[in-house]
Amino acid sequence: MAEVSVDVRTEAGSREHPPVSDLAVWTSVLGGPFLFLLNLEVNYVMVDWACNTGNEWALHVVHLVSLVLSAGCALLGVILLRRVRRAGPDTDRASDARSRLLATLGILSGTLFAVSVFAQWIGVMVLGTCLRN
Repeated sequence: MAEVSVDVRTEAGSREHPPVSDLAVWTSVLGGPFLFLLNLEVNYVMVDWACNTGNEWALHVVHLVSLVLSAGCALLGVILLRRVRRAGPDTDRASDARSRLLATLGILSGTLFAVSVFAQWIGVMVLGTCLRN
């Protein structure tokens, strides 16, 4: 009988590590949409209270916080993209390409939803909270 031996070795050094963490990349990508929806829900809940008490400032605070955090997600994408570019210019590693793509998507997503939060805020600034017939 012929004896067959198979040598399977896993090398810890051969595993690719992305230049940025997955949590940071996904926070950049999904933070803007999450904050937009959270802003929408919190303002929906608070508008009756703000109208009845005359405290419109609370709605402005919610919009401001959402706007700053959404812009922060876009800024996080910029920081991550710079870190990926510093790790190596246009390398062929799949993890670098993935990180570049997601960081760019985070910039676009954060910017889009920061603009969307600001557009919602314009409605509160122009129309106010108490629009009843």
